[in-house]
Amino acid sequence: MQLARSLKRSSPKAIQNKLQILEEQDFIGKRYTKSYKLAGRPAEYYITPKGARALEASQPDTTNIWATKSLYKNKTVSEDFLKHTITVTDTAQQLRTIYLDKLWIMPKSYMTNYSFYPKWAPDLHLKIPQKGEAPAKHYFVDVWDGSKPFFVSVRKTRNYVNFKESGDWEEHEPYPAILAICEDTHTQKKLSRQMKRILDDSWDDELVFATTTRRQLEEAIKPTDKIWLKVALDDEAELISLKKLITYV
Repeated sequence: MQLARSLKRSSPKAIQNKLQILEEQDFIGKRYTKSYKLAGRPAEYYITPKGARALEASQPDTTNIWATKSLYKNKTVSEDFLKHTITVTDTAQQLRTIYLDKLWIMPKSYMTNYSFYPKWAPDLHLKIPQKGEAPAKHYFVDVWDGSKPFFVSVRKTRNYVNFKESGDWEEHEPYPAILAICEDTHTQKKLSRQMKRILDDSWDDELVFATTTRRQLEEAIKPTDKIWLKVALDDEAELISLKKLITYV
């Protein structure tokens, strides 16, 4: 399904044929067992070391070397890592469906090339490009899908505050809003409360925190949909659109 959406193909048959050829040539591998079939779970494909080397050789100017080398571990990654990677990819595809070309999206694997990202990097970096004299709007996005304990989401949120205070973010760009896509409304409420405490501790008016749920994201249709719950100290949290999360005076 992810490949069909990425390639904008409605029929999976042609894709399956190509995948079979790549698998026979040992450019990709496949995860699929009887348990997958019983659970109605689709096969999961990963690039092999041979495929990674071929990809790097064919596109040396556009391929991220670090990301390519990390693909060598694809065969041995944990179930939690696999679950999270699939969820993040689904999320990125849904964001592209909603925001179309109005939104620029960078995955975590490319951030290692740049010193202005935190070492504990977000799952995604979103950017609404500069329009006129107004600066671009940046967002760090994490997908909390239950594959990690809740306290990890709180620590990572605090880490973004520490990173902002370090001054390592791009000098001439406003600091990104911190967004969390939660597994359900229960997790969303818990994390929103923690974000409010972090705001209270930081005394930084420039920090922006907001949350949503996977269901809200999946049901969104257009960029102006108000699916982001902006965390505020004095007022009740309110649902607003992505673009309106960041305002410039």
